[in-house]
Amino acid sequence: MELLDQLEAENPEDPSLAPKELSEWACIYIKYLQIFRKLEMAYDQTLQPQKRQDMKKALEACMGRMLEIRHWMVKLNRGLDFVQLDDLLVDLKLTPDVLEVPVPRYFIEDRAKELNDRDKFLQVLLEKYQQADQSAEGASSSNGGDSNSAAAVNAVSSGPPLLQEEAVAIILRNERGRQARERMRMVASAKRSRALEEKRRQAGIPLAKDDAVTKIQSMLRGHLWRSRTRREANQEQVFIGMKPQPVDPKTDPQVIEAKHLLSRKQQLLDPETGTLKKYDDAVVALKAKVKETEGEDMREAIQDKVITVQYRGHTSTFTAILSSSGFDCCSHVAGLL
Repeated sequence: MELLDQLEAENPEDPSLAPKELSEWACIYIKYLQIFRKLEMAYDQTLQPQKRQDMKKALEACMGRMLEIRHWMVKLNRGLDFVQLDDLLVDLKLTPDVLEVPVPRYFIEDRAKELNDRDKFLQVLLEKYQQADQSAEGASSSNGGDSNSAAAVNAVSSGPPLLQEEAVAIILRNERGRQARERMRMVASAKRSRALEEKRRQAGIPLAKDDAVTKIQSMLRGHLWRSRTRREANQEQVFIGMKPQPVDPKTDPQVIEAKHLLSRKQQLLDPETGTLKKYDDAVVALKAKVKETEGEDMREAIQDKVITVQYRGHTSTFTAILSSSGFDCCSHVAGLL
């Protein structure tokens, strides 16, 4: 109904009431955006295949009309792609997120297999070229380490003096790199310690009593303090309003609705027992049944129509064709009279 009302607003009976200004077309564009969101959500949550087909046609028509109106708005805006709609949003009492165009979810769902195959192919290519780059870097580092260091010294010593902002940016970048390298050293040290402990455990070498007690105490205290810190940080954020009050996922209506929608989507898109699979199988079976029961009658009817249209106005030729097929026109007409 909203689409029909929108079409009537665009094409009123009185031509003088038709939209002409940029602000009028902008209002129509915003209305189409709202209708598009509602259609996309309804299409995503509908299970019946016939309804989904009809809603998909309406959704695509709405998207096409949005593009047409957007193109016309650019023309009215002297060819500028950016259209200022802030004042209009204030007048309509809407938030800026109304202007965001969401990507329809069926774009991804209909091409899920194709996108997964492409991601796997790209992952294989990345792994292949990363291995090739690592081998090339190893060979170049073994041969040209001295020349690289000399070039780096020349690069640092040459050039005009840096501005204050550039110097601060370089210092910050170097400091961040130093901190990252320090964290990597700590991670590597911890990894070596874990590997050593694993080897000791596999070899069956027991820890000393004092070492075992120290390790257990350190792990337990670390776990307790981390849990306490996280709990206090969450409580503080809830207290100052930066986080919502915690809710029980078993009674939260949003979580229940999300689970319900997920189960509906699985029921629709299941490749073996889904609603779409059942619909496709039913269409194939119905076509086969119609072809078996009414195929001959439909073929004869179509042939008669083709002959009638092809030889219309040529009475003698048409009569000759019917006579050659064993049909007596005169006796048939006399029988009708």
